[in-house]
Amino acid sequence: MLQDAIFTLERVLNLSCGHRKDICLRMDAGFGTDDRLDWVLGLGYQVCAKNNSGRRAGAWGQQIHNWQEVEAGHRWVGIPQEQLSFCAPTRTIAVRWLDHRKHTFKHALFVVTDLHSSLLDICRTYDLRGGAEIDIRDDKQGLLLTHRRKRLWHAQEMLILLNDLAHNFLSMLRHRILADTPLSDLGSYRLIQNALNIPGEIEFDGDQLVEVRLSQDHPYAEALLNALPKLWY
Repeated sequence: MLQDAIFTLERVLNLSCGHRKDICLRMDAGFGTDDRLDWVLGLGYQVCAKNNSGRRAGAWGQQIHNWQEVEAGHRWVGIPQEQLSFCAPTRTIAVRWLDHRKHTFKHALFVVTDLHSSLLDICRTYDLRGGAEIDIRDDKQGLLLTHRRKRLWHAQEMLILLNDLAHNFLSMLRHRILADTPLSDLGSYRLIQNALNIPGEIEFDGDQLVEVRLSQDHPYAEALLNALPKLWY
């Protein structure tokens, strides 16, 4: 699957072998096995990846005593005594965080080809991937993806396309229509559940929208009514 994703990326973006050294792949543990990382590094890509070995991360993390704080009282980063070895030069970095529910520490290993940046900068680079995960989570919760399944392949494919359309519409609504309103900071989930579910009525004259009335008791009603005319500008 990783090989297919990389080759598809190169084909769609028209990337040559010469481009690989200038591209950093940020990967989660699902793609972070030793063999897969070695394969990607062998192609010449830069990486900032989480290694897929929780047991090894825990054992190596327990040996570290000099931690740097990334988030106060929650996350720390350090250099383990051992380093993973690959076909290209890399650094292995250990991350520790506090699981507040279980009151225990958890560990992970990052493999990076950046040999010069500080440990804190490496953590910030890896954290850039969080935006995509938030979008996926919001789609699952807001658009109820996990509750909708079709038995036929083409029906499921159409459902995915409709989800993409809804995702793009919500993104446009938030950044263009709801900009400079109290609703602009809402994610997809809260936008759907808290703003687009306001009780109200709409009035049509034939196929012409005449009036939109929303419940005055809802805290977002006024902001939404003031923003909706932008849809027709």
